[in-house]
Amino acid sequence: MVAFLVTIVAAAQPGFQTPATTGASNQLPVSEIVRLALARATAQDKAKTELRFESLVATTVESLNDEAEVTSIETTLHRRYPFDGAVYEELIARNGEPLSEADIRDEAKRRADFRRELQEAEAGGKVLETNDERQVRFNEDLMARYEAAVVGEDTVRGERCWVISFWPRDGTLPRNTRIDRALNQSSGEVYVSQNDYGVVQIDFRLLQPVRYVWGLVASLSRLTGQLGFQRVAPDIWLPSSYDVRYERRIFFVTQRRHIVRKWRERRPVSGNTG
Repeated sequence: MVAFLVTIVAAAQPGFQTPATTGASNQLPVSEIVRLALARATAQDKAKTELRFESLVATTVESLNDEAEVTSIETTLHRRYPFDGAVYEELIARNGEPLSEADIRDEAKRRADFRRELQEAEAGGKVLETNDERQVRFNEDLMARYEAAVVGEDTVRGERCWVISFWPRDGTLPRNTRIDRALNQSSGEVYVSQNDYGVVQIDFRLLQPVRYVWGLVASLSRLTGQLGFQRVAPDIWLPSSYDVRYERRIFFVTQRRHIVRKWRERRPVSGNTG
């Protein structure tokens, strides 16, 4: 329930607004920026571009106490690759060490479960709820829940960008999946490249606590984060990093985590991956 927000790129045509101040020399209406960004992202999504690449994803998870002090650190390394027409992350190392026999068995079961659940979801015409960024798509369904405005310009990793602020629309918002509750209560900024309308960075935050059910009844009280994207080829943008902090409560236990994920060694897929 914490990784899903890493791909919020949200703005709704019904909610497009004229910014109060921008100072922008290359200003376009927010509706036009988002229309072009959406067209680029939709074309990339329809082409299943991410399935053409594989990479390694290094993750560091810090557990924190009430004073925000780190009490434990776990690191993992996953191989991210196309699998049965979807993106799968296979655990290949934990805390800098090869997997134990138990870990290998668990990972084999998780991969088999993923394949089965994916097939069941496709047969039922549903979306597999992976509880992470693979489930969230930059499309009209996502955008329709937000208002948006261009609030300025900035340079991010050498890329000149429009900065688009987004926040939830008033009224009833969609609640078709588990993550919708949190998406409906999120705001932030999207940095859109002035070169090709790719999304370069997203900053996001949860506006108020939300309750959800994912095996257990829990509440997510705090969530902030940043997701970075990398242009890996002309007009192709893929995730490169994210940094997330959250606090949630499961029954009477409070969990505080700081998660950093970095993509590396991305390359075109070659051979059989799944």
